[in-house]
Amino acid sequence: MTRTTPRCWLAALALAALMMQSAAAQLASDFPASPVRILVPFAAGGPTDVVARILADLLSVRWGGRSVVVENRPGAGTIVATAAVAKAPPDGYTIGIATNSFLINPAINLKLPYDTRNDFVSITMIATQPVALVANAGFPASTLAETIDVARKSAEPLNYTSPGPRGVGHLAGEMLKQRAGIRMQHINYNGSAPALTDVIAGRVPLMFDIWHSARRYVETGQLKLIAGAGDPLPGAETTPTIARSFPGFNVIAFNAMIGPAGIPAPVLNKLSADIGAVVDSVEFAERTRSLGIDARSNSPQELDAWFAREIDKWAEIARQANIKAE
Repeated sequence: MTRTTPRCWLAALALAALMMQSAAAQLASDFPASPVRILVPFAAGGPTDVVARILADLLSVRWGGRSVVVENRPGAGTIVATAAVAKAPPDGYTIGIATNSFLINPAINLKLPYDTRNDFVSITMIATQPVALVANAGFPASTLAETIDVARKSAEPLNYTSPGPRGVGHLAGEMLKQRAGIRMQHINYNGSAPALTDVIAGRVPLMFDIWHSARRYVETGQLKLIAGAGDPLPGAETTPTIARSFPGFNVIAFNAMIGPAGIPAPVLNKLSADIGAVVDSVEFAERTRSLGIDARSNSPQELDAWFAREIDKWAEIARQANIKAE
């Protein structure tokens, strides 16, 4: 029996690695060879679904007419669709859209059917939307400093609302409460429309909402703009942001693409490059302009690092506020 030398083993391993790299590269060059599915965690017709369908249309064109199918998997605060992405084959043919709930759910759910940090790969950001703090027209404050002063002088916690409990607007209020050292109480609503209706009517004084949703009411005088929760707001750039008073305060709404962990690097990189090219295109900007989004892409590494920071941030906010899923 011939004994194989260590040098032969090393040569064999090197050859095997080279063959695997070559196969992966070929796989990426042929991708996609069959329809690609995009799982959306909401029902059809909402803003995230509209973004997904525009993306799917333009991706299909970029991929020479290859079918890109949008599947709506609403339920359990986006957990149903996210779990389906985690359990999909890691071949790049099933990917999903992540929203703020992807980052907040790990902070408030003690048991998820997936590991947010380890069961997914980041592909690219798609779009962001600014968030604003607004008040009803009769609210006695018009600036953030005045709002904090009202809260400090009030015998009761200052009520505020958002599009839904345990969402990004709810936790934005908790973050302001913690940073400013004031008492605030979130009033639960199911959706932005009913919450805005009651804020405009004066039944709740304050609201954290997507700026695109609240802007028309600010412009008609039905709401006051108190502050931007992230970057300066489009059309209201002179209004100070909360970060001016509390550095590091940054809240945005977003859509990003994720996939199941284990997608080969060449396929992941091709997905990121192709989706990024669509997101950065003039056609995508034109078709999404009415949604009030800022289309932007980034690399898987950049998105992964941002996800990690945001998960840590919301986990600490939720821990201090003792917010848990019911």
